[in-house]
Amino acid sequence: MKILAPAKVNLTLEIIGRRSDGYHDLATWMLPVGLFDSITIELAPAPSFFSNVPELKQDPSNLVIRAVEFFRQAAGVDADYQISLEKGIPLGAGLGGGSSDAGATLLLLNELHRFPLSRTEIYRLAADLGSDVAFFIEARSAWCTSRGEIIEPREFPHDLWILLTKPGFGVSTAEAYRTYASLPAVEKRGRETSTPWGELRNDLERAVFPKYLLLPVMKTWLNEQPDTVVSIMSGSGSAIFAVVRSQSEGEAMESAFRQVFGERIWTAVCRLNPGRARRGE
Repeated sequence: MKILAPAKVNLTLEIIGRRSDGYHDLATWMLPVGLFDSITIELAPAPSFFSNVPELKQDPSNLVIRAVEFFRQAAGVDADYQISLEKGIPLGAGLGGGSSDAGATLLLLNELHRFPLSRTEIYRLAADLGSDVAFFIEARSAWCTSRGEIIEPREFPHDLWILLTKPGFGVSTAEAYRTYASLPAVEKRGRETSTPWGELRNDLERAVFPKYLLLPVMKTWLNEQPDTVVSIMSGSGSAIFAVVRSQSEGEAMESAFRQVFGERIWTAVCRLNPGRARRGE
């Protein structure tokens, strides 16, 4: 059985404060993106894991492997699986690839075993796995609060496109939040941009941009393009995205971006907030 795991972007990311458990309280508007990983899971006599990304191992550092263990314990299932993960979402980008893979794994295992867990139980497992995982159970436009696991659906157009850009380095989410926590209070609010959907910002830009100097240069260039509606860093980075009105605008901007920044920077033009089809058959 196969399922597609979509990427996400944070249209806005506001950090409200520090929690007693060490996490930060967030208010963030997350949108799915038409960029996918593909996961195939089959019952097998012994566990195995394969991926086109060698860095992903068959150990608890891999959210897919953790999701399998969470599901087995919650559902009371004693089974082994052959898992194949084809990554299309880059690592360390702030695009939610690992969280999406974990959510997709929970959904696929539940279907494979004929739905022993309710939707509420799947959501609970997802929230325990990680802050963003619960969003990917439905993978639709939503306002997410607390650690990101409290989800309120929010309408957003389906006819817009997005140019995603990511340099050849990632950003550690934990490092970004540690740096943010050390900032003076007056420096913790990200720069807001006026858009048709309100004032948008990413507070983590304040923590990430001073260390990764290419990122603000990329964002500034994208914001200067006439077809850009808004450009923001997604999550903790290192992906910077620009919202545009059409695929052709995105492709033209991608070509211009590559001429300025070179071919080594990963780019993709994708639909923003696509339909919810996830089956990979």
